Amino acid sequence: MSAIPLRFQRGDTLSIREPQGHLALWNVIDRKRGGYLLRPHGGGDERTWSDDEIDDAYGTRRLTHHPHNPDRLPKELSEVLGRTWEYWPEEVRREAERRETYVRMVDAIRGEYRTLMEAYEAAASAVFDAHCARWEREDAEFAARRAAEEHRARRSASGSTRRGVKSLVRPNPYTLRGWHGVWSRHGRDIRLLIPLYHLRGSRAPRHPKEDGDRVDTYKLMRRAIEAWYLGMPRRRKNYAYGKYLDLCRDEGVTPVSDRTFRVFIRDNYTERQEFEQRFGRRAAWLKFGIFERTRLPERPLEEVEVDHCLIDLVVVHPDTLRPLGRPWLTVLLDRATRVIVGAHLSFEVPSYASLQRALAHAFWKKDLSAIEGIDHDWPCHGVPEWVICDNGKEFRSQSLLLSASMLDFGVVNLPVKMPWLKGAVERIFQTIGVQVFSHEEGTTLSRTMDQYDPTARARLPLAEVNRMILKWIVDDYHETVHDTLQCRPIERWRQLTALYPVRPVPDFDHIVRLTGETFRRCISNIGIQYEGLIYADRTKLEPLLARRGGLEKEWELRFDPYDLGEVWLLDDERGEWLMIPCTDPSVSRGVSKYQHKVHRAIARRNLPRHAPVTIGHLEEARRTAEQSVSDLYKKGTKAKSVARAARYDFNGEQFTPLHGASASTAPRVVAVDAELPPPAIAAPTIVDLDADIEALVAQWSEAGR
Repeated sequence: MSAIPLRFQRGDTLSIREPQGHLALWNVIDRKRGGYLLRPHGGGDERTWSDDEIDDAYGTRRLTHHPHNPDRLPKELSEVLGRTWEYWPEEVRREAERRETYVRMVDAIRGEYRTLMEAYEAAASAVFDAHCARWEREDAEFAARRAAEEHRARRSASGSTRRGVKSLVRPNPYTLRGWHGVWSRHGRDIRLLIPLYHLRGSRAPRHPKEDGDRVDTYKLMRRAIEAWYLGMPRRRKNYAYGKYLDLCRDEGVTPVSDRTFRVFIRDNYTERQEFEQRFGRRAAWLKFGIFERTRLPERPLEEVEVDHCLIDLVVVHPDTLRPLGRPWLTVLLDRATRVIVGAHLSFEVPSYASLQRALAHAFWKKDLSAIEGIDHDWPCHGVPEWVICDNGKEFRSQSLLLSASMLDFGVVNLPVKMPWLKGAVERIFQTIGVQVFSHEEGTTLSRTMDQYDPTARARLPLAEVNRMILKWIVDDYHETVHDTLQCRPIERWRQLTALYPVRPVPDFDHIVRLTGETFRRCISNIGIQYEGLIYADRTKLEPLLARRGGLEKEWELRFDPYDLGEVWLLDDERGEWLMIPCTDPSVSRGVSKYQHKVHRAIARRNLPRHAPVTIGHLEEARRTAEQSVSDLYKKGTKAKSVARAARYDFNGEQFTPLHGASASTAPRVVAVDAELPPPAIAAPTIVDLDADIEALVAQWSEAGR
């Protein structure tokens, strides 16, 4: 099918983008049979473009028609055509529309007169007589509206600020001839009739500009503005103008007026530049930058966000109802499906220990069959492709990097102070606080903190809070239509996992071995030493020592942060993990890394300086610590002490039971005699491990000393 010819005028410009991406400008020379003769802009050989070629470029959006020749246009008209119609003020556009009415009337009646000047004169009279009254009403309405806007902007209480309306005058025939000539010769674009009001006045600077280091009034204005207006604390413009006058007086330079000084600020400093000078580049970027929303990943577990949050609820001891403080929640959320794939709740401050428990919970299948009150399953598990996290110490640890290399997933540490880059998990924390905790006793979200004490009103133990969060995740959040997905998260999970199956870990033991905390040690004649404990298995360690270089080699080892009863050693030649038990299970089996550090610190404090710590000392320190926990639960008066005791008492229980794992033990709670809770105390956040241990030791070792 032949293309329909497009009509172009001589002198028009066509910008045509070649298939390779190059943009070329062509001037229309003449119409030829079946096409147009075009000349490249800037010189070159002429070429005849067929109607089919032009139609193909036009249909594929590679051709743009400019109804004028920029080479013949005056500079001021080229600048006008380079801007859109909406760029110009309303009064300028209204004047251009009236001029277009005149020139179109000339085209309509020019054949009825012998000369063009007679047509110009007749068109000017006919249009003016027909439209003068309506145009005057439009001008009066516009002037009144503009005066009202200026009055509101100034917030003035004085009388009306209405400006006088300029009376309309019939255009001279010679003026109409100039309008019609420019309009008809250069493509009949209405923008050619825009009055050039913006070019009125002198464009040359009124005050001389000096070169080099010689001062002038413009340099002094910049100096005063940047020193006394753009700095902090923020000062008014008249204060900076006064300083500018002082500079001009000292330098012998003629100053400008206050209005000119303010116009100079407006024309030379944008609002962003002012904000950046006062508050810094980052603050200006956050206020004026454009942040685009990223597209959702295509595959499940392609990108998983992880973060910690101190929940907005104070929990209590299950027996004494004594406030323990606010536990930490760690969540892993899949960006593609918005499902929560793993979580961990405990008094363990953000560390690799809490992160390891959350990772293990996300990697393996959950078993909710023994939990009452749960209506749905939690079928979300697998190894992610990328873990998106911030720059916390645990997210940059060697243990996490080694786990990532062994399980083949990447770790992306986001720039600091940019939480919106993982906004999905941040939003989850806010939603949990509002939907789960805001109506519970002990919430810290109360807006009447002067009347409501969350610590005194706390009633829920950690196990009950864990069950509430679990039920919200499984029965509420996963089953509610998500605004971003426009469907339920669990529904999107099932849809995408049917197309892209998730990647599993080989077995549950691999989770602990490959995500445990890592360290490197040489094998000595007594075994492997770590934090005063000895790990040995003669049948496994002797063959390793017998290898060439086995005595000097540092071996890769991993351990469970919540159970120091055994470690796993990597046999890199055979590619397998070897379990090495601790020779002293009484002080290691079921003992967490945090608890062991407390035991060693208590033992050292009760011994003479430089005296060795024996297993007997550790056993005695363990009994002292457990008794101290029981005493604090009964009669502790300081929130810090009770919170540290709750952290010490946590045994690393998973957020939910896992398939194939040994039966989860209930959270270890030291048995105490129930009694009424003491008066309300504050619940601060404890995040420093060393300071935490020192405080525990100082309090718990007094009896031993």
